[in-house]
Amino acid sequence: MVKRAWQNWLARRLPRDHQVQLNQRRIFILPSGYGVLYLVVALLLFLGGVNYENNLILALCFLMVSLFVMGILHTFRNLSGLTLRAGAARNGFVGGHGGLAVVLVSQGQPHRSVWLSWPGQDAQEVSLETGEEKAVWLNLALPRRGPVRPHRLRVESRYPLGLLRAWSLVALEHHCLAWPRPREDAPSPWDGSGGSGGTGRHGSEAFQGLRAYVLGDSLRQVDWKGYARGRGMNTKLFDAEEGERLWLGYDRLEGLPEEQRLALLCHWVLLLSEAGQPFGLRLPAMELAPGSGDEHRLRALDLLALHGNERGQR
Repeated sequence: MVKRAWQNWLARRLPRDHQVQLNQRRIFILPSGYGVLYLVVALLLFLGGVNYENNLILALCFLMVSLFVMGILHTFRNLSGLTLRAGAARNGFVGGHGGLAVVLVSQGQPHRSVWLSWPGQDAQEVSLETGEEKAVWLNLALPRRGPVRPHRLRVESRYPLGLLRAWSLVALEHHCLAWPRPREDAPSPWDGSGGSGGTGRHGSEAFQGLRAYVLGDSLRQVDWKGYARGRGMNTKLFDAEEGERLWLGYDRLEGLPEEQRLALLCHWVLLLSEAGQPFGLRLPAMELAPGSGDEHRLRALDLLALHGNERGQR
């Protein structure tokens, strides 16, 4: 109940946005552990000075308190005015890590020794000069398929004296895509223009080259002559017409659970991309026209990650 109330209060006071500038409404400040000890020593000095009527001890106590009060101002100012913006994203596979870039912008003053972290992760330190802009990459665990949004980013500083800890909990509007983890424990889910399940050669195809045989390749495309000569088992690749290129189909894996289908499709997306074989991808609500190359591979992986997600349906 308390945790939920705290999260609701944070959502009202510090709403999620693509860009956030830290100000007095967004910055919290409290004494650090060292600062608490510092205040205890100052209090003991005050009690000793009053008890023994020693003006020198009282002067030292008042000096310590003055430094602490000045430290409040300078620690707050070190974060005040700092702008944080959602940057680029590096997607990854389920069970691994992605990466999100947080762009920090210093406009009116420098910001020293600022620490950035998500809950449960090691913090990264960054300092900025006036007018400087820096991008800090933070790892993000990807426990499930689809868009993964990070928790609130903790922005903290104890500069300059370490007596106080100023921090903010920033919610930036960005995410990573978690692609399905590839697996290869089923036949190939591809189809050709004629509806056959293999990749048989057509008269309009042009020979492109060879690649190592993988489970699921059509035996009609195996280079048996090369195999007989001891060159290993390789598969022939052909450049087909647009209508004859391979289609990876979700429906071709009927009977398997959804996540297993996507994992198998992911495996073949990576395999065909590595071989330079053009392919298309058919999902229940989305379709990717046949193509090849790194951009095509990333688009296919993103569609697999977004399958069944509202963002992917738009």
